[in-house]
Amino acid sequence: MPLYGDPVAVILSVMLLHFTGFFVGYISAAIFRFREAERRAISIEVSMQNSSLGVVLATTHFTSPVVALPPAISAVIMNIMGSSLGFFWRQISGSKQELEDQE
Repeated sequence: MPLYGDPVAVILSVMLLHFTGFFVGYISAAIFRFREAERRAISIEVSMQNSSLGVVLATTHFTSPVVALPPAISAVIMNIMGSSLGFFWRQISGSKQELEDQE
């Protein structure tokens, strides 16, 4: 059974969803004056929850297994984006001590 719609649009939509999750999670934590390490953790956690919720909603409310495909693609992309963001933050912050010193 083919994936209906445009796969590129699905991938771009998923990337935008996770980018927005990372951004909103980080900014929300900053507004509430969380420390930098906590901001980063909240950012990643907020974005990661979107894929799981999508799979549960798709399989619960729709009968076609194809409906669960975009959330499954989302889970893969989320893992790649979250790992990349964590790696990036690790590279720019240097060590744990430097991160604690920033606060």
